[in-house]
Order: sequence, then C-alpha cells, then structure tokens
Amino acid sequence: MTVAIYGHRGYPARFPENSLQGFEYACEHGIDGIETDVQMSADGHLVIMHDERVDRTTDGTGWVADLTRTQLKGMHLANGEPIPSLREALTVLSHYDVMVNIEFKTGKIRYPGIEALTQDYVEQFDMQDRVIYSSFNHDSINVIHTLAPKMKTAWLTSRVLMGSTLPSYLEAVHIEHYNPRLDKAQRVWTVDDPLKMKQLMREKYVVGLITNRFEEAMDMRELVAKEEKSPV
Repeated sequence: MTVAIYGHRGYPARFPENSLQGFEYACEHGIDGIETDVQMSADGHLVIMHDERVDRTTDGTGWVADLTRTQLKGMHLANGEPIPSLREALTVLSHYDVMVNIEFKTGKIRYPGIEALTQDYVEQFDMQDRVIYSSFNHDSINVIHTLAPKMKTAWLTSRVLMGSTLPSYLEAVHIEHYNPRLDKAQRVWTVDDPLKMKQLMREKYVVGLITNRFEEAMDMRELVAKEEKSPV
C-alpha cells in the first residue's frame, strides 16, 4: 500500500501557510492531498486560516470570529495574498486530482453552522469524493456525519488511549503519535524528519503522512519503494 502524502497547510516550507500559491505549487508537483483549515468570519463567511487570530500569519490583528469578510480580505499573507476564502481555495484545488483534508477549527470557538456551510461549498464544487473532514472537536465530526453520512471523516488527536471506543463511521484517525496497537487507518501529523517519514511509511496502519515538506516526503517514499523491491 502506498502511503499518501498531504501538504500541511499547503507547502509552508516554501510558501506562506494556507496560501493559494502554496496549494497550487503542491498540486502542480504531484502531491496526493492538501490539509487546510476553515473558520468563519463575523458575518458568516468561510475563510482559510489556522489560528483563531490572524496576527501570526498576516499583517493584520484580531480574532477571525470578530472580523468581517471585508476586513479579513484587507489583510495579507507574507507573499501579499489576501486571506483566502474557502470558495477560492476549492476553486484552485478542484482543478487537480488531489484529496483535500478540511479541518474544522472549532476547538476554541464553536462557529454556528460551519459544518453545513462547508459541505454546501464542497457539493457546489462536486468534490464530495475528494474531501476528508477532521477536527479536534469531535462534536464537529459527529455533526458533519449526521448531515452528510457518506463523507469521509477522521478524528484529530495527539494519541488514542487504548480502550477508547471509536465511532464505526470514522474513515481514519489523524494522529500525532502513531499507535501500532490501534487497528485503524492512521494519518500521522506533522512529520518533517526524513528518518521518521521512512519509518512510518513501513508501519502497518499508516495510510498517510501530513507534512510541511512534501517534496522530501515524496523522495523518501520513492526510496522506500526501491528498497522494498531490491533483493535482500
């Protein structure tokens, strides 16, 4: 089984995180999937942003939830791009044969209706078969499963304690620390060390790596494949 490689917020090793430029570069260079984050503006528009505040990644300041879409559009990433909307991100990604992991950023702020509105956009772009939803707030995953039970979903977590009961509908677990005793498909985040990439690519339940350095991960995957084909 080939381990899929997902660009963590695009390709932040070379481009501003969650930038359309980073998404497009990664897609043009053969990435398997893009991991990104969705939040909601004060006036109910969906934007692509990891932190609940814009201060770290833009030239603006404030909480996403307190700013209108117009205000957010006036703030820029390090490459000069305005903060992208979910519609703009899906416009780019829909042109490529890639998976899209959309994380609901509802761990600190419970944006009302974000799951349904996100699904509306996914359906508008006819990307249902290429989207995986994840969140640290597992209630968001329960909500989206209720709304759209055919969509792929994954819990985001640092680790799964043995004895925990996972919902049967989960397609995978997006986990920080691989668990060889967890009989479940696992996508491991955020893996940037080449040796760790190589190790995880050989693990039984690893189906994907989420990384800031996808080109290195692709090189390592090719190396692993060659080693597995070579005679002992």
